[in-house]
Amino acid sequence: MRARRWPRASASTTPGQYRLWSVGLAAAMVVVALAGTAAAANLERSTERIRDNTGPVLVATQALVASLAEADAAATAAFLSGRDEDPEQRRLYEQALARASEQLEGVAARIGEDPPTHAALTAVAVQVTRYAGLVEAARALNRAGAPGAEDYLVDALDLLATTVAQDTRALTSATQERFAQDERDRDTGVVLAVVLGVVALAALVAAQVAVTRRTHRLLNPPLVLATLVLATTVTWLALANIRSGGDLADARRGGYDSIVLSAQVQTSGFRAKSDETVALITGDQRRRASAQQEAEVLLAGPVTDEVVAAARSGELLPAGGLMADAARLADSDRERAAVAELLVRWERYQQTVRLLRSAATPEAGRQIAVGPAASTFNGFNFSVESVLGDNRAQFLTGLDQAADRVTGLAAVTLFGPLAAALAAMWGFQLRIREYR
Repeated sequence: MRARRWPRASASTTPGQYRLWSVGLAAAMVVVALAGTAAAANLERSTERIRDNTGPVLVATQALVASLAEADAAATAAFLSGRDEDPEQRRLYEQALARASEQLEGVAARIGEDPPTHAALTAVAVQVTRYAGLVEAARALNRAGAPGAEDYLVDALDLLATTVAQDTRALTSATQERFAQDERDRDTGVVLAVVLGVVALAALVAAQVAVTRRTHRLLNPPLVLATLVLATTVTWLALANIRSGGDLADARRGGYDSIVLSAQVQTSGFRAKSDETVALITGDQRRRASAQQEAEVLLAGPVTDEVVAAARSGELLPAGGLMADAARLADSDRERAAVAELLVRWERYQQTVRLLRSAATPEAGRQIAVGPAASTFNGFNFSVESVLGDNRAQFLTGLDQAADRVTGLAAVTLFGPLAAALAAMWGFQLRIREYR
């Protein structure tokens, strides 16, 4: 009976009430510490996973698409150059294929436990190996002067344009979904932790008001310190979540979306070049029509001085297409100048294509394709690579900033509320001592 009466008896005295306040507030802040630490740890892990795994996988996936398209165009150009084949085009093909293999290995090393991405990645790797085998068969027959070389080359190009393209789209979709999932799961528990922190702050303020009324003292320094520490911790958690989320959103809009668009520009350009080359090799006019369609995907209209000027000034381009989309997304003078340069380089390549199509003989057309057409296209591709490099740097920098904002957050959310609890207990203990 005596034990049961103790809390009631304690609560009937001012020191007893202070003890209850002290214990209750300490318990509340321990709960805030636990909830905040769990939320912050999840926030740190998810953001770091986006920076170290999901983000680089997205970049590598888009780079893979461009590398395969480059291999496609270089393989056809090497074949076109004859039985001895152009060593420069062969080198470009081997480099692009080796780069694609490295990118596949990089994705495999980073994706972790993600069955959909693993399945898509395996499918791409198998088909890329098959594609390389077809290209080598075409090359061997071409060098030997044997029949069937063109058929193997066309089969390789068709494989890359259909099955491999579908598998790479599946891989891209899987990595994009993983990125979105990491973003969605990143702030799990943060709202609850912040709400609990606000409730604990309200209780601290109420305790200070009660102490002030009873003691007629304006401030209790330890309680004020506890309030400041807890308020700082809760604010830090909330702002770190909001600002890191903003960094990720900016990186996605300003970096990754531009990466995807630039990779599409590069891929369509390579496909147009490849189809133009196959049309020259086989005489298949359907390939020439396909090359024209890819060119219109890039820009559905001529590249005039007015179009280039509009891109530089940030105005909407009069024609549609991927380059018009790139001009619309450009949000700085540097990016607008880069889009304008892309347009200029693409027009130079298109001029050589028109010259190639009007060549008097197939042999003259081959000379144009191997010489001026290859040179002007390489200039276009160099400009695209420059844009892609800037976009990748912007994207990865944004991911780094997001991760930096939450670094050490779990420690702050653990020790902040615990320090506030100790300060609150100290403040009440000072008042309790006055009654001894």
